[in-house]
Amino acid sequence: MNYTKITKLYKEESLLALKKFLAIPSLYDEKTISETNPYGSNIGEALNFLAELGARYGFNVDKCDGRLVELTYGDGDKLIDIFAHVDVVPATGDWQSDPFVPTIERNVLYARGASDDKGPLIAAFYAIKALKDNGLIRNYRVRLVAGGDEERGSTCLQYYFDTLKKEYPTYGFTPDSDFPLIYGEKGIINFDCIKEFVSKDVVAISGGVVYNAVIDCATFKVRKVDGLIKYLDSKEAKYTIDGDSGNDFVTITFIGKSAHGSTPNKGKNAALIGLDLLGEFFDIPEFKKIVLLLKSADGKPFDGFAKSKELKATTYCLGKISYDGKLLKLGINLRYPENATSASLIEKFRQSFGGEIICGEDSLPLLMNPRSKMIKTLLKAYRKETDDLLSRPFTIGGGTYAKHAKNTVAFGATLPGRDNHIHEPNEILYLKDFYLMQAIYARAIHMLGNLHEN
Repeated sequence: MNYTKITKLYKEESLLALKKFLAIPSLYDEKTISETNPYGSNIGEALNFLAELGARYGFNVDKCDGRLVELTYGDGDKLIDIFAHVDVVPATGDWQSDPFVPTIERNVLYARGASDDKGPLIAAFYAIKALKDNGLIRNYRVRLVAGGDEERGSTCLQYYFDTLKKEYPTYGFTPDSDFPLIYGEKGIINFDCIKEFVSKDVVAISGGVVYNAVIDCATFKVRKVDGLIKYLDSKEAKYTIDGDSGNDFVTITFIGKSAHGSTPNKGKNAALIGLDLLGEFFDIPEFKKIVLLLKSADGKPFDGFAKSKELKATTYCLGKISYDGKLLKLGINLRYPENATSASLIEKFRQSFGGEIICGEDSLPLLMNPRSKMIKTLLKAYRKETDDLLSRPFTIGGGTYAKHAKNTVAFGATLPGRDNHIHEPNEILYLKDFYLMQAIYARAIHMLGNLHEN
């Protein structure tokens, strides 16, 4: 079967659908939450878009109480699942174009969600459609499950299995990471550290919108002092200043560079930059301590470091910070290997910094057998379509839906050597990759549907 040939027919149609999909700013919005839109109206609109697309082409549609959309086709005991998500992270930072007006330049598509995860989702949809239209879904079922809350912790998929009691797949994958294949993921937990603190020099701080991204701008309300601006300039700090905060204070916004929470050292944390510079200038021990503990992002300064052969080392990403003159709150995204526990690592941080710790839900590490038939089948599908025989399955610090399902791994969609600026400004998707994904996923689904374990 020539999977490139059968998916090529949908080239123009799939790109048009993707552009319409990307134009929906599907961000979590607490202000517009309702019974039918538990994650806000924009995510609801994105889920409805996908539901209507599926219904138009003859898929069975379940809107899953507004938390996910399930598109199903086929008959049989074997169930092949593809898990993707419609929600995106905020489009902060300096974009060259409107992040929710998809723009194509030199066959590269710019938009928030282009690679994480709307592009891969639409690619998977048209891969299934190509199989369906060519009569290749026989004696097995295919289910595309699109969630609305992956970026905040995957409560949607937990609801899908735990509340709706949906069937687990025979085999599944999520197109929300890298090719050729991911067989392990670090554990992930978000935690807040809240500490009483009073400073006469810095009276307010705010920065960050999500735990799992490096803070790209952080605002500090600071007492006016002679020499401060000269000091900041001598350090070559990137900042803006607003002198209209009153006679005694100015507001300084430090500029950094965002990065995914799993790779904090790829970014420049604006909050840590501000804490470092202002902590030194005003001699604020608490600020200096935060920088000391978190700047390396590995936990070594407070004995919170762990490492394993498969899942590698811990990472700590300061994703949120706030201070109101009384309470200092740090929001940290911790990722850890299978030979450690989140509780012990977080306690190490608390012992070093103090304060009260409030933890979110713990997403435990995932490790699959890289020699299983499912993984070998997915790898074969990738290699057949790409002729890439050198790339090997690996593990990641990121977390995907694979942790919340069974018999599921992350499979694509970023190709080796690509940097699609996920969770950063100017997120991209190479159109060549978008069309290749469709062929890879069509082949993979068809092979899994016909896979016999014995």
